[in-house]
Amino acid sequence: MKQEYTIELSAENNFSILNRIVNVLNRRRVRIKKLIAHEITEDFHKGGALLLIYTTPEMVEKIKHQLEKLIEVDYANYYSGSNVFNEINDRNNKEVVLS
Repeated sequence: MKQEYTIELSAENNFSILNRIVNVLNRRRVRIKKLIAHEITEDFHKGGALLLIYTTPEMVEKIKHQLEKLIEVDYANYYSGSNVFNEINDRNNKEVVLS
């Protein structure tokens, strides 16, 4: 049964990394509901992305492993539900304001 999942990932801040992340999802026909990409303020060579997707539990596991295979990606974690997306986004916004 399909439901919402939040994917949080950290990656090197290269030109085509966001395109490759979206291509992984497009190849599997996974709907992206929200996507937020950001640069880490302390190290402009690092960045991250927060995605809200709508898919099955089996597919989100496959997507996580496929994203981690990308050379630039350091890690990818997923959480069930959209409320986690909002919590992580709020946390990241507070860190930016405090620094």
